[in-house]
Amino acid sequence: MHTRLLVSMLMASTVGAATFSTLPGALKQILPSGQKAFKTKFVATTAQANALNAFGDGDFREGDAYDVYYSKDPDGKITSMAIQLEEYQPKWKSRHNWVIGLGNDGKLSGIGIVELTDKYSYPLAQPEWLKRFSGKPAAQMAFGNGVDAISGASASSQLLIESIHRAAYIASQVKLP
Repeated sequence: MHTRLLVSMLMASTVGAATFSTLPGALKQILPSGQKAFKTKFVATTAQANALNAFGDGDFREGDAYDVYYSKDPDGKITSMAIQLEEYQPKWKSRHNWVIGLGNDGKLSGIGIVELTDKYSYPLAQPEWLKRFSGKPAAQMAFGNGVDAISGASASSQLLIESIHRAAYIASQVKLP
């Protein structure tokens, strides 16, 4: 009983340092308030799947579908997008589910963490660390370029950078109504 309580307290303190969102919460955080949000699917062709794989270790295939959310201003102009990506790290048997927001200018508008299954990657969900991405051009994201990996979560940090590049690529390829 005492062991279970101690483990629960340790997990609570670790989880408390991370900020996870529901998908609606992540979208609310990333997409502009007061604008109507829409959803579409991006279905990758073989060439697009290969391009997604080129950003780092990936297992993207033709026919894979990704949710793309976008908002429009009152004039009907698209103002921003949010791409939900679920990434896997086979070596660590972990899953990372995040929502990456992009403005029309190609800059990051935010990152929402929906799920991280590897407790060692929880520091990625710290608001202080995630804030450093907002306003930066997605295409220029790289370690040593204003972003440092989190010690102990370097593989997950690298995966996030790869996901940012994938989200920017999807944003450039998706056909919005």
